[in-house]
Amino acid sequence: MRSSSAFVGIDVGGTFTDLAMFDAATHQFSTVKVPSSPPLFWPSVIDALDKAGIDSQRDATILHGTTVHLNAFLERKGARMALVTTAGFRDVYEMRRGNRPQPYDMHFRYPTPLVARRDIFELAERVGADGTILTKVEVDEVRALVKRLRADDYQALAICFLHSYRNPANEAAVAELLRAELPGILIAPSHEVCREWREYERTSTAVINAYASPVLKRYLTDLLGALEQKAESRLFLLQSNGGLMRAEGAGDRGILSLLSGPVGGNVAGRALSQVADMPNLICIDMGGTSFEASLVIDGESVVRNEREVGGFPILTPMVDIHTIGAGGGSIAWNDAGALRVGPQSAGARPGPASYGHGGTQPTVTDANIALGRLEDGCAFGDLRLDAGLARAAIAEFAGDFGLSGEAMAQGILDVINEQMANAIRTITVRRGIDPRSFVLVAYGGAGPMHAADIARLLGIGTIVVPRAAGAFSAWGMLQSDLVHDRAETILAPAAELDWAALDARYAALEAELAETLIEEGVARDRIQFTRSFDVRYLGQEQGIGVRVDAGGFADAAGRDARLRADFERAYADIFGHINDDEALEVATVRLRASGRTGLDAQTLIMAESAPEAEGKRQRTLTVRFDGADRDTRFLPRAAMVPGERVPGPCVVEEKTCTTIVPPDFSATIDPIGNLVLTFEGEAA
Repeated sequence: MRSSSAFVGIDVGGTFTDLAMFDAATHQFSTVKVPSSPPLFWPSVIDALDKAGIDSQRDATILHGTTVHLNAFLERKGARMALVTTAGFRDVYEMRRGNRPQPYDMHFRYPTPLVARRDIFELAERVGADGTILTKVEVDEVRALVKRLRADDYQALAICFLHSYRNPANEAAVAELLRAELPGILIAPSHEVCREWREYERTSTAVINAYASPVLKRYLTDLLGALEQKAESRLFLLQSNGGLMRAEGAGDRGILSLLSGPVGGNVAGRALSQVADMPNLICIDMGGTSFEASLVIDGESVVRNEREVGGFPILTPMVDIHTIGAGGGSIAWNDAGALRVGPQSAGARPGPASYGHGGTQPTVTDANIALGRLEDGCAFGDLRLDAGLARAAIAEFAGDFGLSGEAMAQGILDVINEQMANAIRTITVRRGIDPRSFVLVAYGGAGPMHAADIARLLGIGTIVVPRAAGAFSAWGMLQSDLVHDRAETILAPAAELDWAALDARYAALEAELAETLIEEGVARDRIQFTRSFDVRYLGQEQGIGVRVDAGGFADAAGRDARLRADFERAYADIFGHINDDEALEVATVRLRASGRTGLDAQTLIMAESAPEAEGKRQRTLTVRFDGADRDTRFLPRAAMVPGERVPGPCVVEEKTCTTIVPPDFSATIDPIGNLVLTFEGEAA
């Protein structure tokens, strides 16, 4: 990977596609923003590469994040699929768990299953809880199933057998037969993406993988085909765990990259945390369609091994990101006399009314330009905004409420800001975390415009807008490493662990993953392994991740005591107490293999910005804040002097985004180029 002349990060959003590039020869950093190209999206990637100068004569390593399959899953536009399971367990998927997430909501309904019961098939096979094969797969029965599957127009098939996490032999045998007999159908056995217990959760993971992967596979096939016109372009896809994987092998395992797009911003936040010595960050990404919030705590991303997306559980490591439908394109609408904003979005086409592409419904972007926060005629790439169109759309909508256009524009911003603040409260206050002790990092095309208003609602005093904030997620991709995770459930009492057998199993997995990373272009001396156990008190349901030093496996005298001490330290941090007399159990063993290939944040921060066309100079315009018109300075970020305090109100402009500094905030450039906003008013 390090032999490339250019490293390119590309983040495809619902409205815009952002590119960040580091030129290894000149040590220059540059960005490109182009409109996204739904429904295919890959043409906007090629458009961005063309504008960045990546052509048939210039090679590049392309690090890519996309939400194409996530959106297909959430919008129920995935593959027509079937599920094959163990005889007698056909209803595991539809029955779910017995819990009610909202016990007092009489109208609560679980989401409709992704695969209907009529599309669930059974095979007479059985594996015991200890991994013993009790009933082997009958080849004739599988061939009979093939005939039934051929009769329908399936695009994908998930396989999830009972206890295949302990022994996948039956599942692998069926997958091999079906792949040979049904070459046009994507076959997705559960053990290839999830070797963990909990039958319903593992089934849900396998189903989502089969449902979303064909969409990703088509997208990557088209994109890789288009990249053949480029010189030696290598494509890597960002995974939900914050690491990269080769795009050629990603299409069959779409579940691993379901949050591919939003994760790049958190990776960038983690790098910024370490360079800027800011250990605790709330990272917010507001684009044209959605708003994502995530945390960096003590310099590390918060990664969860199980989470729910779209109402369905997923067992795979994911950076903990909370997403809502709130972006610049979010549409304001009348809900029986109540003002609502989003989650519906005007997208890239027709887009907000101010785009001039035929949109007539008022959006958040229209509200911002109507209040003067964006200058009339301001341009984003080839797009030029029209304040007159925005004000006309808002005024017509405001008539239903008996309000002026300016009052309605402010109301739209107030509603969307409160929704975004509530999204942050979901991952902080509701988990016992005080957001006031964090720094807010704002990025995305619209994030810096709303950051100060969100921070005020949460009592946060400091905001950081990094350089090229509009392409910050793409910037984060440049620092991502190749990562592969493995997990296997063992359910063994800690006192009875066979440490030698576990060490051997880890060693075998490490050898396997090392070869994979080397094939992907990682030098052997840049490969690192992290071993961990999911540990719990015997009888509890959930475990806590505990890192286990590889060298400690041979230390028979101290390993048990060290495991207990590390677990109880983590347990006390979470629950405030420990249970001295309870025995421990290891539920799942985990391994992370990392190939250090990413550029370091310091290199990118110190990189010289590529020359840009001269923009607008400093000027004073009228902007409405809190119902009053204020003379407001508009100034280029590049013209700000590091360390010099600029009082609000002002608007800081740059190529990829615009930052609003209200009257009760000030702004300055810190020593590494971040734009830092500080609250100057009185705390609520």
